[in-house]
Amino acid sequence: MKNVKKIITVEEHNIIGGLGSAVAEVLAEEGIGKLLRIGVNDKFGKSGKSDDVIKMYGLDAESIASKIKTYI
Repeated sequence: MKNVKKIITVEEHNIIGGLGSAVAEVLAEEGIGKLLRIGVNDKFGKSGKSDDVIKMYGLDAESIASKIKTYI
C-alpha cells in the first residue's frame, strides 16, 4: 500500500465523519498517498426528488467523473 499515490472515496453522506474521514485517518497514520473525498459538504441539507438532490450535491455520475478527471 505504500506505493499508492491517490485514493478516492465517494459517498451519499456528509464527508465529515463518513467513509472518507475513516480512510483519511488511516492514511494519516500510515503517511500514505493523497485523498479526494467526494460527498456532501458540511452544510445544511435540502430535500427533493432523489435524482435532483443527487445532482444538486454533485453526486451524479457526470459530476463524480468530472471531479475524478480533475483529480487524476
